[in-house]
Amino acid sequence: MKNREEILNQDYLTANDLRQLIPTMGLGNCLNIIDEVRAEMEKKGYFVPKTKPRIALTKMVKKKLGL
Repeated sequence: MKNREEILNQDYLTANDLRQLIPTMGLGNCLNIIDEVRAEMEKKGYFVPKTKPRIALTKMVKKKLGL
């Protein structure tokens, strides 16, 4: 299990990483946030990796959630 600092220093986050940062948030909500950030990434012309599990840029997730 990664600690908070390791997760926040990664380039990309998964829904499970996000859930570790905010344990009270359900997995469904985490996936929704990842999807919203991925859509934002696409709009801004960033590369959106087609991976399983879905990932999003950590810096954009942090900005969206105010972490």
